[in-house]
Amino acid sequence: MKIVCGIGNIWRCDDGAGIRAAEMLKEKYQVFICNTYPENFVDEICRLRPEKVIIIDAADFGAEPGTFREVNTSEIDSRLLSTHTIPLSFFVSLIKRCCREVVVYGIQVKDIDFRDHLSPEVRRGVRALVNLLMSE
Repeated sequence: MKIVCGIGNIWRCDDGAGIRAAEMLKEKYQVFICNTYPENFVDEICRLRPEKVIIIDAADFGAEPGTFREVNTSEIDSRLLSTHTIPLSFFVSLIKRCCREVVVYGIQVKDIDFRDHLSPEVRRGVRALVNLLMSE
């Protein structure tokens, strides 16, 4: 079993990229919409003992808005946006205890002001990442 965790805040424009991507992946993956509280899902994810957990979150790694890339676990806290209640690296360390593989994707933001929609660039990046994950 493969799980996708969408992380972020849909009310802060591009910070909702992870959640929007996860919503689009429900046909292929078991999906958890974690919002800004991923720690609330650790027990349930570990109970399922997935083979792979894919985490998708907004990021700032200095690329063009909408660009996505796999984020190395050593750079999670410095690259992903910190709108979460706990450091994402801590969430990843908890999840790693109960699954074989954890992959983290960051999507470069353009705007994190208070709005309920993604910027056009990030929306395109979300679609591209979803297409990639659907073809896995």
